[in-house]
Amino acid sequence: MRAISFKQLFFLVIISVCSQRLLGQYNIDSIKQRYATFYTIAHFKVSDDNRWISFSKIYKKNTDTTIVANADKQQSIKAVLVGVSESYFLRDNRFFWLGNGKAQIINLRNGGKKEFKEVSKIEILPTLGYYAVLYKSRFLEVFDSKDKLVTSVSDVTQLVSNKRDKLYVIVKQNNLSSVWSLQSKEFKKVYTSEQGIKKIMLAPSQKYLAVTEQEKSSDGLQLVLLDTNSLKVSRVGNGFIKSDYIEVREINNGVAFFLDFNSRPKPAPTAQPEIKYGTDPDLWLYRMGEQYHEYWVYDVKSEQSQKVNPDLAFMAAMDHDRYFLSFDREERSAYISSVSWFDIYLYDRFVKTSKKILTQTSNLVVSRGGEFIIGFNEEKKRWILYHTLSSKETIIENAEIQRPVFSEDNRYAFFESSSGLYQLDLHTQNQPPIALTENIKVAILNVKEDVIYGTLGADFRIRSINAKKPIIFEQYDQNSNETSYAEWFQDKIKVLLPTTKNRVSDFKIISGNKTFFSLEENFNIPQIIYKYNGALKKKVFQSNIHDRKIYTAKQEVLSYKNSLGVSIKGVLYYPLNFDAQKKYPLVVSIYEVQNKSASVYPYPYFSGIGVNIRSLIDNGYFVFLPDVVLDSRGPGFSALDCVHSGLDALKGYTNIESSRVGLMGHSFGGFGTSFIASHSNRFAAYISGAAVTDLVKFYFSFSQERKLPNYPRFENGQFDMKVPFSQNKMLYYDNSPIANVEKVNKPIFLWAGLKDGNVPYDHTEEFYTGLLRNKKKAVVLYYRDQDHDLAKNSAESIDLHLRILEWWGYFLKDKRDIPWIDKEIKRGAN
Repeated sequence: MRAISFKQLFFLVIISVCSQRLLGQYNIDSIKQRYATFYTIAHFKVSDDNRWISFSKIYKKNTDTTIVANADKQQSIKAVLVGVSESYFLRDNRFFWLGNGKAQIINLRNGGKKEFKEVSKIEILPTLGYYAVLYKSRFLEVFDSKDKLVTSVSDVTQLVSNKRDKLYVIVKQNNLSSVWSLQSKEFKKVYTSEQGIKKIMLAPSQKYLAVTEQEKSSDGLQLVLLDTNSLKVSRVGNGFIKSDYIEVREINNGVAFFLDFNSRPKPAPTAQPEIKYGTDPDLWLYRMGEQYHEYWVYDVKSEQSQKVNPDLAFMAAMDHDRYFLSFDREERSAYISSVSWFDIYLYDRFVKTSKKILTQTSNLVVSRGGEFIIGFNEEKKRWILYHTLSSKETIIENAEIQRPVFSEDNRYAFFESSSGLYQLDLHTQNQPPIALTENIKVAILNVKEDVIYGTLGADFRIRSINAKKPIIFEQYDQNSNETSYAEWFQDKIKVLLPTTKNRVSDFKIISGNKTFFSLEENFNIPQIIYKYNGALKKKVFQSNIHDRKIYTAKQEVLSYKNSLGVSIKGVLYYPLNFDAQKKYPLVVSIYEVQNKSASVYPYPYFSGIGVNIRSLIDNGYFVFLPDVVLDSRGPGFSALDCVHSGLDALKGYTNIESSRVGLMGHSFGGFGTSFIASHSNRFAAYISGAAVTDLVKFYFSFSQERKLPNYPRFENGQFDMKVPFSQNKMLYYDNSPIANVEKVNKPIFLWAGLKDGNVPYDHTEEFYTGLLRNKKKAVVLYYRDQDHDLAKNSAESIDLHLRILEWWGYFLKDKRDIPWIDKEIKRGAN
């Protein structure tokens, strides 16, 4: 018989104890039953005429309930559907949905239904008033708005639509592949291949259909362009090229096409011994495997194909038929950054030369048409503007500005920022903030965006906006935690959604329409869908209507300073059913900056990280979320100072029992908790989950998820140490919880998932070993099949949830006779 390891035995004991203890302090069945009634709203949609809405109810046990409701009446539900995977609003007040092999059209006025069985795909063509149903038998039918059959075709393997008036299908019959197009009221064959047709793609301009052919005798692929108007066929490249797939990008609205024949061979077995090098600039290879690319450009006007051979391994199309971006995947930062840096070259395919235009670039945005490029230089920490036609480079001297977006006429670049919306004149370089947005965080909503390269850690995009129409943006005031929505047009700002302290998680507006919708919530208000029509605001749907208790919830956002004079905030939640004549215990939960979460509706669920505000305030605890801001002292001492400063700010709250305060956190919050436990005497007990406890050890380790070293997370990532270990070793030692584990003076509860690829569980094990060596009161839980976060609603997350309630009940409320805690706390008491 195979020996059982200590950890396996420990896990079995935990499960055994868990199954026994549930009969005691908490009724698990009643908790499950209550939590199962709560949900959040997602996948919110609005019909084109603003009469109807649909959304998904996301319960913790299932996510497949869809609601369709009347947008003109409150709580007017017209349909409750289960298993919806795809849905559309049709004309004439109808809703078309697919799920679990069944499609259905519901008349939202009279409740009439038309049903289709054994369906694999649905499509809509609203301009024509048509909809299409593809059955699992590969038979396709197209119907008009009166549900009358328009046409049909059999043996369909793929369909592509522009969601307006164009529909194309691949038909495979008798070992022949062909492309058929819906023209008026019938399908017509527009292309037949002697080889196999692998897939079809409609170009963004809709002028061309890109057809990928696969040679029957090999893995070779070839691209065929089909003119959607003339049906002219053009073959791109030089016959079939061996590759796994073709990435096709349309250039400048159909002037040209860029083709990337991409091959990723299966990796060979790891050689023994495996060899790595100390100056290896290509660690991506270990994560992603080898890649081979063959690039082609097809010029539509000349009908010529040109193979492109850049000096560097990788290319990206930037919406210009002459100029392309090229770069190597070799890291320019020696992996010291949490993002990847690249030196960017501009490749001229006419003269076949490359020149370096940007260095140490992490993010890059290109204008529509490719005339301008803006890249973020990681060394200078500035955006660099490059003009491809004149080769002019300009450093934009504003450290505050963030994600740029170009106007489609190439006159301006707009920048989001935490201090307003900025408009850069691309010709005069003038860059004023737009009036009335100063000192407010701004995010532009109606951006047209295309990712042109997004692997190897690169983030290269085309981002544009039509400046001849209003720019719609979200404004967030970080000081007051208030949100509003507005539009800017012709130097004037018009408020759409007035300033609100509610969290706005979704905002829907149809261009040119005065009606819009918002999805809002707050700490004492479950999610609500509102309809705005001018100044008129109407509640359409209220979620979790049964949760009447939450309306009595009380919360405060405190402003105070840490010992260095830095202004920070903390969010204090009062116990539900708060009685001003009583004293209550306090649970402090830490992570990073948390004050924005003050407007989030706290519903109860079995959290994957152990922290659940609603569960705690339901059970009679104050809950405090102090912001943690980092500085040169290191993340541990910064967290200690911020937490102590937060506790000082609470000294005047006489309803908080200062001797009954606990501290908890997960991941980065778990690190802070473990560090504070070894430096503070202001807490009665601690809970630390999935925590880094040894900064030196973690600094010199590889991420199992990213397959890259972890030291960037310390130098300029989440831990923000700002210096490498070699330059300030004591900073790393002193900020490591393990360095002072012997000073932990109150009971601590540790937990981790044994399959954690983010923070390996051996950090928890190391801290536990230190506690064990120094005879400190501690309990550690290892969840065998769980990752960094426990799976929500899993047996493990339920177990952790109940143990946390029992732990705080034991140490903050004097609830005793909890066997798994008594076993440690009472050990050696007699």
